[in-house]
Amino acid sequence: MSQALMPAPESPSGRGPVRVSFTVRTVLLVTAIVGLVAAFVYIKEAVMTLFLALFAAFVLEPVVRLMMRKTHLGRGAAATILVLSLTALAVVAAFVVVAPLADTFRDFVNALPQIVDDISNNTKVTSWLNSHSAAPETVQANIKQIAEDIGNALGGLLGIIVSGFSLVLSLVTAIFLTLFLMIDLPRLVGAVDSLLDPRGSDRWGRMTEQIITAVSRTMLGNIAISIICGTLYGLSAWALGTPFPVVMGVIAGLLDLIPMVGATISGVILVLATLTQGITPAVIMLIIVLVYQQVENYLLQPTILGKAADVSGFFVIFSVMVFGALLGVIGAIIAVPIIASIQIVTRELTAERRSRMAELREVADAPTVAATETL
Repeated sequence: MSQALMPAPESPSGRGPVRVSFTVRTVLLVTAIVGLVAAFVYIKEAVMTLFLALFAAFVLEPVVRLMMRKTHLGRGAAATILVLSLTALAVVAAFVVVAPLADTFRDFVNALPQIVDDISNNTKVTSWLNSHSAAPETVQANIKQIAEDIGNALGGLLGIIVSGFSLVLSLVTAIFLTLFLMIDLPRLVGAVDSLLDPRGSDRWGRMTEQIITAVSRTMLGNIAISIICGTLYGLSAWALGTPFPVVMGVIAGLLDLIPMVGATISGVILVLATLTQGITPAVIMLIIVLVYQQVENYLLQPTILGKAADVSGFFVIFSVMVFGALLGVIGAIIAVPIIASIQIVTRELTAERRSRMAELREVADAPTVAATETL
């Protein structure tokens, strides 16, 4: 049912007033969209928890399948053992590794002003920097405030982790949600498949397998590469006398999870920290960083990741920016698997059209080829 306003008579100039017509369907559609957006904002945290749990289930799916093949366990048992093992490992790591690292990080933050003093008081470093920029004075003038801000942020974060009951509840919810999704994943995929015709079923099967492979291999491969990066940078920092080598290795490993830019940022931090030991150690660290980045880009990533995330550099940067803005650091880390999944879906949905367009181009090019051969 709609009510369209009759157009008004045109004015002598030939231009009548603009009339806008709204149908009941349009009003209802706009209301529904606004309601969905408002509901999403209200339940945003729950939606994000569900999304991350689904993402984790995709990442761990190949591991569950491997456990089922090797141990002949059922899906429920294999998924439960895997999730409980990872949870126990995380708890042990939190007590054995994270707690001492938190103290080390606090010492590192408190020592930042002294590190900058050491860099500034180094005659060779100071003369070289002064000949190129006025950075030492700027950094020295602001480093105390920066250190205080970082310390306050770190202290607040530690306080939330220790006393935040809601955080613990969210983690437990996410763990069990991931477990149930892993157990029911084939059933959920089959439920969607039952609604499709044979051709759509084949396409759905291809898409799900490719998405699971892309997400799992990309994330597990990135974690493995980040461990290699953090270990190498940490050992290099220790060998060159860089302050807080363990912290430097952890920072490098975490930042290396961020595609494209993470390794560069961690390398800059390491080189700047190594300046406390002089120009020569900093140059050596710079060489190590540059060589490792080439090895990672041209050896580790093609070998470990393969073609799981065959995404162009432009879309990698774009996805990191967009998902980083939406989900923070976690969004930047999972950006490439998400954009790879979108690429897989788009490729499958447009496969038939691309095939038809290729045939049309071949037909269009045939007369030209025949005329060329005649000549």
